[in-house]
Amino acid sequence: MNILSLLSFTIFILFVLLGIYCLRLNKRQPLNQFAFIECLMLSVWAFAYTFFYTAPNPDAAMYWHRIGCIGGSLFPPFAIYFFLILSNREHYLSLFELKILFYGIPILILIKNLTGDATCLASGFVQSTSGLGWTYVNSASNVWSWIYVLYLSIYFSIGFYLLLQWHNESSYSVQKRQALTIIVIDTIVLIFGVSSDILLPMVTTFLPPMGNLGTALFAVGFFYLVSDHQLFSFSTTASSDVILDTVMDPVLLLDDKGKILRYNRATCLTLKYDETQLLGKDLNLLLRSQQYNRDNIELLRAHNKIEGRETDLITADGKTIHAILSAAVASDSIDGFMGIVVTFHDITRRKITELELLKSRENYKRLADELYLLANYDPLTHLPNRRMFFSRLKDLSNQYPSSARDFSVIYMDLNEFKIINDNYGHDVGDQVLVEAAKRLEQSKTGDEFLSRIGGDEFTLIIPDIKSEAAVRNRVREIKTAFNQPVKLNELSSALSLSAGYALFSTAADNIDILVHNADLKMYEDKRRSHEADNLF
Repeated sequence: MNILSLLSFTIFILFVLLGIYCLRLNKRQPLNQFAFIECLMLSVWAFAYTFFYTAPNPDAAMYWHRIGCIGGSLFPPFAIYFFLILSNREHYLSLFELKILFYGIPILILIKNLTGDATCLASGFVQSTSGLGWTYVNSASNVWSWIYVLYLSIYFSIGFYLLLQWHNESSYSVQKRQALTIIVIDTIVLIFGVSSDILLPMVTTFLPPMGNLGTALFAVGFFYLVSDHQLFSFSTTASSDVILDTVMDPVLLLDDKGKILRYNRATCLTLKYDETQLLGKDLNLLLRSQQYNRDNIELLRAHNKIEGRETDLITADGKTIHAILSAAVASDSIDGFMGIVVTFHDITRRKITELELLKSRENYKRLADELYLLANYDPLTHLPNRRMFFSRLKDLSNQYPSSARDFSVIYMDLNEFKIINDNYGHDVGDQVLVEAAKRLEQSKTGDEFLSRIGGDEFTLIIPDIKSEAAVRNRVREIKTAFNQPVKLNELSSALSLSAGYALFSTAADNIDILVHNADLKMYEDKRRSHEADNLF
């Protein structure tokens, strides 16, 4: 068998095994998928040239050459795709202009190689003078050859630029080594391939084209990067598919810039994204607060982890999920930092329960306040009621033995209120009571305690009173301010009150006697008022 055919077949097997190996490491990761496709293209090239070198005639040589051109024409765009993903710039793949560039030119080259009378590399075939098999007939005037050289130059220049950018931006030595190794290997393979398959046939027919054999260096170097330098480390080391997909909470793997490298099935189910939609996106896409900035990442790297931080997640359909965010730096023994593992625990139900409990407490407090008001305040005038009145008296009587501070009660009753009620109705009577409460409230001073204890009866507690004369003066002041006509709608009537008072010190230290004494004096005052009215 021709030695070049044997080498080509060996390289074919090498690329098939390498592609399967890359895919088996993680068949769901785009980086592994494009590595497999690139290996597939190069294996097609090597397989075709296994038969090209020993073809029985020029037509058969052309047939196998065209088959080999499928791999030779298409491996550059797949290599660029691989470089974009490797350098975390896969979002460029969604640009329409780049799709035209990456799909259009390779398809044009492929059509030329499959359907033209000649290919980009050969206008015909002759046996090489070295006796190693067929070689190309080509000339410097073949425009398509130079188009193909330009095609390779542009595509791999873009690829090398991406790798250099990745090299310069990365803070990890393993990634820098990966970028430089790929650039060096690909440069050597390209120089060897262009020299062997394009330039050399223009000047001599001594050797057959051997560009496909040069790709063996790429296969060896690529396997070295994958096995020894963990080219797919972010895909294979941080966590296995089985472990990630059995975790019920969303788990994401980020790079050092907060870009999403990988996530589990729970992320898709919880946040309503598909299996690849979030790759390369910023974590802040998922956070309503947009809080995961560069400073947070540097702080996390300095402390290795954060725990129990509440945040709000935004699903693909715009809904909000309350969650607890935890994050930790993932590292390995080779280069330390590998990525940032972020987990979210959905606490939406807990938040709903807390909100319901809060509302229940608020409702309970509101009900308690309402019951307190009903129990202690008059619903018509909003003044303290009989219960509050006696509670206040009890407090003052308890303090009296130690403080010796006397206090007084003024007992007040509206004059002629029954006549107003009978003549104008209870609605007007209620308005009169409200007006009376307002006048008494305006007359109240200092720590005095005003209450309505029922019907048209009001009481005023005066704490720390000095003498009976002071109480009498206070009664006169209240009656003077109070006894004014009242106007309610078209009703105009005199409004006055009768008042009686008593001091605690003269009531045998008993609040019931105190109230009784004040009540008696109030009725005396009311009787005098009636007698005075009858005189006129």
